[in-house]
Amino acid sequence: MKKLYKRFSKLVFSFDDAEDVGGVDKHPYHLNYESGQYRENDLVKIIRGALPKFALTPEEYKKLVDDDDLDEIYRLAFSRISQAKKNMKGDYGELLLFLILKSFYGADRLVTKVRLRSSVKDQIKGFDCAHFGIDELGNVSLWLGEVKFYKSFSNAVTDIVEEIHQHVTGDYLKNEFSILCPNIEYNNNVEIPEEIIDYLDGTVTLDDVKIVIPALVTYESALLKKYSEVDEDFKEAIKEQFEDKFRTINRKKIEIPKNVEVFFILLPLNDVTSIKTKLEMFEEVYK
Repeated sequence: MKKLYKRFSKLVFSFDDAEDVGGVDKHPYHLNYESGQYRENDLVKIIRGALPKFALTPEEYKKLVDDDDLDEIYRLAFSRISQAKKNMKGDYGELLLFLILKSFYGADRLVTKVRLRSSVKDQIKGFDCAHFGIDELGNVSLWLGEVKFYKSFSNAVTDIVEEIHQHVTGDYLKNEFSILCPNIEYNNNVEIPEEIIDYLDGTVTLDDVKIVIPALVTYESALLKKYSEVDEDFKEAIKEQFEDKFRTINRKKIEIPKNVEVFFILLPLNDVTSIKTKLEMFEEVYK
């Protein structure tokens, strides 16, 4: 699957030119262009291709690959995608966050949360992902993600900040940990640090649990239609837009415990509805 993440990192690019305007960290990204078109069709293809890795446990994935059962890989994976209406489900936003965290941050997954869905129309409860990260000094942190795969930036930021505030309370975190701990996936060829087990089983006081919340916000941007390549004009225009979005985030009062770090991931898109519709067409094939 390394090729998948390599393809993703050649489609989605970190934008480093926007100026820091203070507040929580903000990490902007954008797609590139091909033949004058913002590469959303290629994004759809990568999301579809990554679905089995996202929706199946490592054990399930390995068994089906060993059995050479490609059809069952996709049937089972799509069966775990919510059957809610496309504008009401966040599965593909969660998959997009899954790809970003692995491709750009090296964060590994602890639990396949879509497998824990209680009904086919239900949304994932709690945080939208459960990963872990290890920094260059060897410090271990629990990564609990939030996603809003929206058209409207302001609505996405308002909703995601509200959820962050709800989810960082002590009782909420302890309930989340009680669900995650028995579902940790040890068989994925990734060594799970002992610190993570201590975090989740209550060995370590909640005050000492290092938590990182990557908050992914997508939004539609009319600016993307005005360009056909990532040239200097595009870079200057997207820089101004990102800095405006940064200021919008800063106007929100994000109050978090001292052991929690939040950073925002921004990804402008041309047509969110079209992306979701195309993905829904693939779902229909496997129902």
